[in-house]
Amino acid sequence: MSSNNKETSSNVRLSVEQFDHAALVVRDVSASVKWYKDWLGFDSLDSGQNAPPHYVGNGITKLALLQASDSAKFTFTVNQGVRACHIAFRTNRGSFNEYERRFTGEGIEYEKLIHSDSQSLYFSDPDGYLIEVTTYELESG
Repeated sequence: MSSNNKETSSNVRLSVEQFDHAALVVRDVSASVKWYKDWLGFDSLDSGQNAPPHYVGNGITKLALLQASDSAKFTFTVNQGVRACHIAFRTNRGSFNEYERRFTGEGIEYEKLIHSDSQSLYFSDPDGYLIEVTTYELESG
């Protein structure tokens, strides 16, 4: 069987059904939970067992927030601009405009890019992870 063949010897093709979650190591789980609730409208999705990780999400999208180790220095690669590794979330035009209005009003640094088929805002969470909100509902004119 060649290395390019994605089928097993039983001819069952390997596949996935959907994105399940992304896991982020954070300095303060409680602060990160609050930030993701405030800025992305996520809910706490914990099972109530007080066992890591702490999940936040909205029923379609889920993030696992893992507490950084006390014994190791928390390090994060400095953002490399919008080409850096990032997490992107889709939103509608109204929410996109509201994100931009709130960022401007609260003095939060962000970068706006207009792509051929979408518009995106890039900003950082409390631990420096690059977050993108994007809309495919373009303004006319």
